Amino acid sequence: MTKKIIVLCLALLVCFCLAIPVSAETAGGEFLFDEADILTDAEEAQLAEKLSEASHTYEAQIIIATVPSIDGNMEHFIEETYDSMGWGYGEKRDGVLLLVCMDPREYRILSNGYAGVAITVDDIGNIGEYIVSDLSDGNYAAAFDTFIDETAYYLSGYLYGFPFEGVKSFGVSLVIGIIAGVVVALVLKGQLKSVKKQDQAHEYVKPGSMQVTVQRDLFLYREVSRVKKESSSGSGRGSSGSSRSVGGGSF
Repeated sequence: MTKKIIVLCLALLVCFCLAIPVSAETAGGEFLFDEADILTDAEEAQLAEKLSEASHTYEAQIIIATVPSIDGNMEHFIEETYDSMGWGYGEKRDGVLLLVCMDPREYRILSNGYAGVAITVDDIGNIGEYIVSDLSDGNYAAAFDTFIDETAYYLSGYLYGFPFEGVKSFGVSLVIGIIAGVVVALVLKGQLKSVKKQDQAHEYVKPGSMQVTVQRDLFLYREVSRVKKESSSGSGRGSSGSSRSVGGGSF
């Protein structure tokens, strides 16, 4: 009887292990799950290290998962996977997941928590444009590397702003403004007619056209002192929002 119990326990243990699709002991740890086996061991190790570094830097779990095939809706599948695996950091489970399916050849990106606010559906579309070519060509490691870089860009921009983009836009606007100003000034200058300077005002007045009936003093200027009113509330970055965005396409 005891022998039968031991055999039954071992059988249940094996079934339990087989039921787990991924494990933290894989080469990717808690960030990379290559179930479709499209990466080499070296590529997995390099990508897992980069994912881990970016995840801890921005306090959002950045994950890449590949699967051989799925049945059903990709959007539903990626959301169910993210939720059932308990991915994401903190109470809002901040994180970004790239899911690549080989049959059908489709990919989806999910951003959750503050990352869902930082990376919107439109942003997901932009990231997709950067990786879809490499996915189509089978350069999966390159596509995943680009995905990490683009994700880090959006998370960093949300947390700390986009200073380089702002400077670039300001520079372009400044140049356009200067050129437009010069053109307008030249046009106006060309329309001016040369006139002889007159020292007396009566030279500009048509005889008999002006009669002074009222005289009064006009104050053209005044001095006003203003004191800045200090705000009672302190400054600082507000709390991050929480949301979820999902998007993607085929490759």
